Amino acid sequence: MLNIIESTINAILDLTGKVASFLLIVLVGIIAFNVINRYAFNASSIALEELSWHLYASIFLLGISYAVRTSSHVRVDLIYESRAAKTKAIIDIVGTLVLLLPFAGIMMYYGYIFANESYSFGPHADTLSGLVEQFFTTGIGERSQDPGGLNNRFVIKSVIPLAFTLTLLSGLSVLIANFKRLKALKQNSELTDTGADA
Repeated sequence: MLNIIESTINAILDLTGKVASFLLIVLVGIIAFNVINRYAFNASSIALEELSWHLYASIFLLGISYAVRTSSHVRVDLIYESRAAKTKAIIDIVGTLVLLLPFAGIMMYYGYIFANESYSFGPHADTLSGLVEQFFTTGIGERSQDPGGLNNRFVIKSVIPLAFTLTLLSGLSVLIANFKRLKALKQNSELTDTGADA
C-alpha cells in the first residue's frame, strides 16, 4: 500500500517538475521576445513583463516539491553527508516531521487566504459562462494596477497553496522512502547478525 502511495505521489511530482521545465522554456521565449521588441522596435508590453514575473514565480514554487522529492534542494552537508545511512534517514524523517510538513501546512493555509482575497475583489458574474467571459475580458478579482497589466491576479496567487500542497506530498514521499530505508537497513543488520551467529 505504501509503495502505491509513494509511486503515485512521485508520479505527480515528476509531472510537476516537467511542467516547471516547460514553463522555463516559455519564460525564456517571452523574455527574449520582450528584449528584442524593446531594443529593435522600441516597444514593450507591461502584460508580458508581468507574465514573465508570474512564470518565474510559478517555476520557483512548483520546483520546490520536485527538488525535495529528488533531494536536489540546498542542504547543509556539514552534518548530513558524513553520517551513516541510518542517521541520514533519521535526520530526513525528523526534519520532514518537524520543519517541512508544518511549514507546508502553514503556507497552504495562508496561501489559500491570500489567493481567496485576490479572487474576492470586485464584482463576479452569476453564471459559469458569465465567469468564463469575465475571466477573458475584464478579469475576475484583483487586477494589475499598471495600465496594460494582467487581470486575474488570483491565478498566480493560487500557485502558492498549490505549490505547498505539492511540497506536503513531497514530504510524505520522503517519509515513506526513509521509513522503507530504515526497515531495509534493519533487515540487513539482522541478516548480517544471523550470518555471523551461524
